[in-house]
Amino acid sequence: MNTVSRALTAALLLVAAPVAAAQSTAKTPPDPPQAQQPAEQPPDPQGSGDVSKEIGHTVDAIRAYSAERRAEAVANARRAADDLDRQMQRLQEQSDRGWARMSQAARQRSQATMADLRQRRNALAEWMGGMRHSSATAWDEVRSGFVNSYHELADAIRRTREELDKDSKTSNDVKDQDPEQAGETESDDKP
Repeated sequence: MNTVSRALTAALLLVAAPVAAAQSTAKTPPDPPQAQQPAEQPPDPQGSGDVSKEIGHTVDAIRAYSAERRAEAVANARRAADDLDRQMQRLQEQSDRGWARMSQAARQRSQATMADLRQRRNALAEWMGGMRHSSATAWDEVRSGFVNSYHELADAIRRTREELDKDSKTSNDVKDQDPEQAGETESDDKP
């Protein structure tokens, strides 16, 4: 999210907070039953990828929520953010487990990548805060900003997972080589 977007979001939050508070006290009629989203199915205990895909579809459905369905959109956004938090935690744990086998360059890449993921997660949190407090007129922009930020973070997590898996495979391949080849590989890496 660029500086101008952040400034606009902050300004909208300052202006919209009193409006949002007034709107939250007003009673709004529920949406007709056909407009409600289907209930979420219980997560597949063995397929976290399926859960992530389902949450991704839920996030995409947020695009269709009107400002009147703000509470439902925010609840779905919270679940989606929690899922990304769990994925980021697993990536951090995977990186920590492989830390001893990583080269200095791989360690620096890992730290930089995790810092980038945290920065993207903070941007997602800003959009989620905007969803909670934006005015009805800013709803479309804030809602779309959240969805776009979610997909950017989810894609970055996917790329990081692939990179960690590749680094892990590479370090296992070196470990599995016979001692003569491993020695040659190690000497080739030194400057």
